[in-house]
Amino acid sequence: MAQKTPSPDNIPALEQQPLPDHASPAAPSAQLVPTIEPATDESDDNYWSESASDLTSLASSVTNYVYENGRTYHSYREGKYVADRAISDLRLSFTLVLRGQYHLAPLDEPQNILDLGTGTGIWAIDVADTYPSARVIGNDLSPIQPRFVAPNAEFVIEDFEEEWLYSKNKFDFIHGRTLSGAVKDWPELFKKAHRHIKPGGWFEVQEAPIWCWSDDDSLKHDSPLLQFLAILEQASSIDGRSLNVCEQLKPWMIEAGFEDVHVKVHKIPWGPWAKDPRLKEIGRYQYVNAIQSVDSYGLALMTRLMGYTEDQAKIFLAIVKNQLRSKSLHAYNLIYFVYGRKPLTAS
Repeated sequence: MAQKTPSPDNIPALEQQPLPDHASPAAPSAQLVPTIEPATDESDDNYWSESASDLTSLASSVTNYVYENGRTYHSYREGKYVADRAISDLRLSFTLVLRGQYHLAPLDEPQNILDLGTGTGIWAIDVADTYPSARVIGNDLSPIQPRFVAPNAEFVIEDFEEEWLYSKNKFDFIHGRTLSGAVKDWPELFKKAHRHIKPGGWFEVQEAPIWCWSDDDSLKHDSPLLQFLAILEQASSIDGRSLNVCEQLKPWMIEAGFEDVHVKVHKIPWGPWAKDPRLKEIGRYQYVNAIQSVDSYGLALMTRLMGYTEDQAKIFLAIVKNQLRSKSLHAYNLIYFVYGRKPLTAS
């Protein structure tokens, strides 16, 4: 059964800062993504291991940061991106879903690749190894990428929402992953990508809505988790950088001039509760991501835009994380892969 979304009356808020109406993402169609069957045995002692040993951050490369609410954020264009840098390398779920691939766009010996908002640079580094004859550029607001990388990988500090200094028709492939919350004008970003991609080249965005659902009604519409996600969407919308844009990605791509546009959607369990071994493993990584994202997104948006004090936000976020640890919760979110090609006749 499709999960209902919470109404504003069920969303916790400070008395002096009532929350505005919001629009939450639509529930996924059963035809679009099949139901995930939960495991019947949840007695594993390591069920909720919060170990992030396989997701070790590259924080030793950090040279610039802003310290806020006990967390570090980028200093270039300070305050523009609400997710702190502690989770910027927790994008492994996307690669796991693709079974070790880094993109779905069908590339044929690309020579120039651009990774927007590269974060720790993991995707760019892996793609540079995959295509050794290509030059891979990753841009970001913070210099948190490793210094010693393959000679065909390069990292630059720049704001991709500003004017691009690259020549037109330069790239065979432009990629962006988990940019939601960092982009104010998505249609303009798609137009920039179109201008700078060679005719016949590809653009791919990989995003996840900041929402979750359950197929067995284990996630109640008034639960702290959904209330928290509603707060995030409301706060990000106040800032003009909505976290929930997945349904609009394909129309924006087509409007920008791309053709042969494809959309692939996958369910990702929040936790290792799935019966399928592969989904169970993905769920372990996604659980770490979800737990760390609660503070990363929540502290910034709730204190900057929603009137919460640091202590008030932390108390509420602790309640949310406690719900995420429940073995009876069979929540999942979605990952969208949207990619399209610039026409050969385009200039």
